Amino acid sequence: MLSGIPVREGIDYEPLWRFLKFTDNNLGDPFEPGTYRVNPHTLEREVIEFFAELFRAPREFRGYITNGGTEGNIHGLYLARELYPDAVTYFSSDTHYSVSSARG
Repeated sequence: MLSGIPVREGIDYEPLWRFLKFTDNNLGDPFEPGTYRVNPHTLEREVIEFFAELFRAPREFRGYITNGGTEGNIHGLYLARELYPDAVTYFSSDTHYSVSSARG
């Protein structure tokens, strides 16, 4: 266990190091051209478009794929705070730790 994140022991990651120098997630807006030539913009947009259609989002939808649940929680709470500054956040003691740390 490392900082609350489960880590498998005994795995040799050396064969993967050459791939780890590239990000597997877009750094920025997947709907805007990036400066980094190696990026998953097309794949990211396909996933976002899939969910936009699934949830019947308006035509001018936007989105991005997070690196994990913590980033998703923090970004979701950030957007909620920006859109609804007087809103109250309710959560239980079983809620992921990122929610209480993100509310500021």
